[in-house]
Amino acid sequence: MFFQLPEKDVVKVFGKNLKKIRLQRKLSMEKLAKMADMELSQIYRIESGRVNAKLTTIAALGKALDIEPNELLKVPNLPNGDL
Repeated sequence: MFFQLPEKDVVKVFGKNLKKIRLQRKLSMEKLAKMADMELSQIYRIESGRVNAKLTTIAALGKALDIEPNELLKVPNLPNGDL
């Protein structure tokens, strides 16, 4: 299902998943940015769906959150199709 989404929706899904996992871990954007050796503004742009993250960024975020990167790419099952 993930690969059937338009690029803009893939970016949104990734950002929402990142935010959800970050909040579950009770991390601020600033703390996550430090853990992933990234700029705070980059975390904000990713979570808000404004930027398409590179593979190296996805890997760094996965490592910082101690998750497999594919966790950030899961498409939620939404009844009305809204992302």
